[in-house]
Amino acid sequence: MKLKDIDRVNHLIGELATVKELISVTERSEPSDLKLYIHGPNEVSIEMSAEGAESTHYRGFSATPAFLARLKALALEEMATRQRAILDELAGLGVEAE
Repeated sequence: MKLKDIDRVNHLIGELATVKELISVTERSEPSDLKLYIHGPNEVSIEMSAEGAESTHYRGFSATPAFLARLKALALEEMATRQRAILDELAGLGVEAE
């Protein structure tokens, strides 16, 4: 392993720890804790949450519990995909992470 690879491994290990923490927090969250925020130009941003828009700068409305549950599942799926990518990159550098 080259010295530059050690720096990359250290960075990936830190990123892996962060992703694992995010997954843990998200798994423990209630769907009502989630918000979907769509950033638009000027003041046309949209917020969908259990409460609806929390600011006069956003347009938004209350999202259904089913939508927020699907949003949570989608977020967890995305984080798991990132975690697998990090593990694959570590494996490519010869590091057995699990």
